[in-house]
Amino acid sequence: MENLQIGTCGWQHDNWLGGFYPEDLPVDWQLDYFSNAYRVLLVPQSVWSGWCNEDIDTVDEAVESPFYFYFAVETDLDSLDAVLLSQLEKIVSVLKSQAVGIVVWSEGPFTQVELAGLPVTLVSTQQKLPGWCWQYQGLWMSGQPLAYLSELTTDPKAQVVILKNFMRSLSSVTADSSSKSVTTIESQGVACIVGGEEIDMQQVANLKTIGEFLGY
Repeated sequence: MENLQIGTCGWQHDNWLGGFYPEDLPVDWQLDYFSNAYRVLLVPQSVWSGWCNEDIDTVDEAVESPFYFYFAVETDLDSLDAVLLSQLEKIVSVLKSQAVGIVVWSEGPFTQVELAGLPVTLVSTQQKLPGWCWQYQGLWMSGQPLAYLSELTTDPKAQVVILKNFMRSLSSVTADSSSKSVTTIESQGVACIVGGEEIDMQQVANLKTIGEFLGY
């Protein structure tokens, strides 16, 4: 069963032009192009918070199912006002089943397992939600299973170790057949998101190939 999906944080990066994206590819076509190569995407808060109704419709029309969106929340939740929460809810209502999760960065106490009706993955150096958790590069990921790699090594052997360790961490989740996470993994797969200031798409492609070779 294919249950690992490799994706990135954001899809509009200047260093992708002339490499991942053809130089003459219009900006409006980039998401469609990305979705033909990868099936999951983490949308930064700085991006989704500025979408107007037309932008949301354009995003919805740019991808074909199966394609899954996660949304980053990088604001302290005390500052996540009603306007931002309403924006998230509006996006989810349009994207429907293609909106699958929220990724929250927080160093303060945090207990919410859902936001805007979607399951939460918490990323923190010290805070953890109950249930599944995994640590990499000094960050704990907990709650809804999702790997976030703030830096991706160029060493293929190290990439193998990363994926094996992450997938091994899911054993505690899949052992509980009543868990909502099990249903999510079986229907959508589990996401591994590559982030950072400059994302090397050649290394992302290598990671995807390694995952496929390992049978994930």
